[in-house]
Amino acid sequence: MVYLRRRLSNLVLLSSFLAAGWAMPAAAQVKLEHKRLEGRKTTLHTTMNLKQVLSLAGMNLETNSDRFVITTLQVGKRSADGNLRVDSTTGKMTLTIKLPGGMMLVFDSDDPSKKADIPQLEPILELLRAAAKARTTMVFDKQDELVAVEGLDKASEGLSDDLKGELDPERAKKAAQQELKRLPTDPVKPGDTWSRNSDLDLGSGQVMSFTTEYKYVGEVTEVGKKFDKIESKTTAVSFTIDQNSKLPLRVAKSDLKPTESMETMLFDRAAGEWQHVKGKVRIQGDIEFTINGTPVPGKLDLTIEAEVQRQQ
Repeated sequence: MVYLRRRLSNLVLLSSFLAAGWAMPAAAQVKLEHKRLEGRKTTLHTTMNLKQVLSLAGMNLETNSDRFVITTLQVGKRSADGNLRVDSTTGKMTLTIKLPGGMMLVFDSDDPSKKADIPQLEPILELLRAAAKARTTMVFDKQDELVAVEGLDKASEGLSDDLKGELDPERAKKAAQQELKRLPTDPVKPGDTWSRNSDLDLGSGQVMSFTTEYKYVGEVTEVGKKFDKIESKTTAVSFTIDQNSKLPLRVAKSDLKPTESMETMLFDRAAGEWQHVKGKVRIQGDIEFTINGTPVPGKLDLTIEAEVQRQQ
């Protein structure tokens, strides 16, 4: 957040201008929008760390995960019907998860055939292998609206029906649309704010929903180049489990709050792309679950840290 403090002298000076009939110039507005420049190739490095403590009936279940992904986006040429296709490939994916009970899962796309040390975790590796080799395509229409995500059907071939659901094209399209709509709809000037609602699909019918407030800080210069700076914070969060989920748990009531939240984003207006995004959010609170109708009191302490860096 950027807080503007005006001293008394500033107010007096402003009043004198107004009294003299001077018109103060309005702050310049800028339009921030995604651009898909034909033929452009972009590589992104994404890191994510998750720390979770879920307490069920007084028992703490701790989970830690670290993920690193290199993604390359290749913009094609707009077709005669106005559609534009953007191909996405994964050059590298690593994931380390420490699970309750001392279990650990490690995946590296450089050695995708390595089996899980614990056989029960092998299905997770199957899903990661499919995701790492997937070549997906986002299809934009002539109005530059995302209308489809292709390629996941092929990537999920050979997976069980349960795992195929984790690579659902509609889920992928929704996630991409949410990301694209983070920018403000209208032109903005420093100090302007806007809000967005988004869902984080955690799989198996689990969804964490966020309300985020964004603020346009203004133009900044970093590494000799100008970017538009945006800051945001999460203001509300909720957690649900779909009634059709195969998990034994259901959520009867949740009282979660973002106790720590910060995110800083740099946007390259000329390229129409994010240059750097870094943020952290901590979610804490009570959750009342039910297992076969029996109430189970719980608490959640979840911290997510993520960073996306565009490579020049």
